[in-house]
Amino acid sequence: MCHPIPSVGIFCLALMAISPIFAQEKLGPQLELPECDIFLFELDEAESALSISSGKNITARPGYDNQPWFTPNSLSLLFTANGKPDRTDVYEYKISEGTTQALTDTPTQEYSPQISPDNTTLSFVTDGVTANQSIWSKDRNKNQETWLLANQTEREPVGYYVWNHETDDILFWSRYGFSIRLVNRTEPKSHYITGHAPPSSPHIIPGTNHFSFVHRQANGETWIKELDPNTLAIRPLVAIKGANLNYGWTPGGKIIRVENDNLMWWSAESQKWQTITDLKQHGLTGVTRVAVSPDASKLAVVGQQKQ
Repeated sequence: MCHPIPSVGIFCLALMAISPIFAQEKLGPQLELPECDIFLFELDEAESALSISSGKNITARPGYDNQPWFTPNSLSLLFTANGKPDRTDVYEYKISEGTTQALTDTPTQEYSPQISPDNTTLSFVTDGVTANQSIWSKDRNKNQETWLLANQTEREPVGYYVWNHETDDILFWSRYGFSIRLVNRTEPKSHYITGHAPPSSPHIIPGTNHFSFVHRQANGETWIKELDPNTLAIRPLVAIKGANLNYGWTPGGKIIRVENDNLMWWSAESQKWQTITDLKQHGLTGVTRVAVSPDASKLAVVGQQKQ
C-alpha cells in the first residue's frame, strides 16, 4: 500500500521529460518512503454512473509521488514527491504541456499540497521550524511563506487538513491525537470535534461549506461523516467497507474510493457503493488515493504499475 507519511498497460510519459526536476543527489539521511506513482485518467461523470479511460503515468520514475490535488482551473495537478532523497517537496504537473516543476525547495519535508480558489496561495503541511508538523502557506506571486496556525494557543501536530478559503475554517486530523479539530485561520478559536479518527484527509463537500472526515465508531465500524462548521453537528454519510480510508468527492457530489484496486462510487441518492472498474484491468495495483478535477474531467489515482 502506498500511503503518505504525516502527514502496466498504462500509457506512460517519457521519463526524460521530468527527470531533470527529480535529480537524485545525496544530501542527508534518506527518507524511507514507499514506491508509488500518480496516474491520470479521463473521467466521465453521468448522473447515475462513472467511467474512466485513457490512463497515463504522469510521474513515471523511481520514488514517492503521492497526494494529488488539482488546481481550481483543472489545468494542473499538485503533488508531493521525494525529488531529493532526504526530503519531500511540492510539485506541479501541467496537464496540457506534460511538464513538471518544483513549487517548494526546502531542507524539510512538505506534504498535502492544496491551492486557493484564485490559484495564488499554496498551502502544505511541513516538518519545519515549528518542529511539530504544522500548516504553512506560500504566496505564489511574492514567494512569501506564512504559518497558518500562528494564532492558535495549542500547538497540536497536523497530519492532514483541508482549508476553506471562503470562511478561513481549517479542519485537520491530529497526527498524534488521532482526533479531528476545527480551527480558524484568523480567529483564535478551536473546537475538538471527535477522537477515534484514523489517518485520512478531510474534505470540503462540494457545493457546501461543510466538511467530511473519517471516524471509527465504538462498534468498530468506520464511517465517512459530515460536519457543519456553524453548528458543529455531525451526520454519518456512509460506512467504509475495507481498509483503505482515502477518498475524494466529485463536483456532482459523489464519493470515490478504491478498495482492493476496485474503483467505486457512492452518492446520497444511490445510498450504496457501486463499482466503476477494476483498476488492475488498467494496469495498476496497490491503489490508494484518488482526486477528481474541479471540472470533473480528470481522475488522478496513486498506485503502482502492475508487473
